[in-house]
Amino acid sequence: MTTKKILSLFLVFSLLLSLPLLFAGCVADGKDGKTFRLIPVTGEEAVAPSKQSYSDEVQAILDEYYQEMLEKYPSWRQIPRRMLREHYDETDDRVNVSFTFCFGGFTTDCRCSFSSGPANPEGSWTIEENGFRKFYSSGASQKQIDAILERLAMQIEAQIENKGLVAKESVRDRIYLSWAERDGELYAEAEFIAYYANPPKNTDPDEFVSDHEHLFASIKLK
Repeated sequence: MTTKKILSLFLVFSLLLSLPLLFAGCVADGKDGKTFRLIPVTGEEAVAPSKQSYSDEVQAILDEYYQEMLEKYPSWRQIPRRMLREHYDETDDRVNVSFTFCFGGFTTDCRCSFSSGPANPEGSWTIEENGFRKFYSSGASQKQIDAILERLAMQIEAQIENKGLVAKESVRDRIYLSWAERDGELYAEAEFIAYYANPPKNTDPDEFVSDHEHLFASIKLK
């Protein structure tokens, strides 16, 4: 056997041995559709949420509460302000202010709130945080968010096909991403309403008969 043939056989054999490792790497990297390896980004690459526009007067009030919040919760100084969704409303003698940390442009359950009213005229702050606080100084890129949404849509589309349901809208265009924490693990989730191909007829006016199902998709962040 020539040296050239021996080398070719060796290369083929090496490739065959590496295939299982390649596939294993895909699963570990989240290509199974149920997990996603998230590598946080910083700077302009990190997606910021859309923000509500306020008048200059209200924005000045929000700026004051923002500074007060940072004094009360110094750990929130590491969050770029553009990653916070801000809310202010004042009705009669009640004031409600909130700053919610957004990751990849979508709100998390990390929130600082201030409220005052007749029973509490001086007002008070509350804070809620979960595992997403580890991303305070970073974010997710648009490419990562798009990839997560695609995988969530694929999960829902598979359910629609398996159950013989009908999607009246594009799953990918309709789903809204939400973040969650369960048992210390972080997840990206989405919900979609799909309809029965042959909805049951409602023969009893006192009984509600549904014509749709709520479908859910979930991806664990690694």
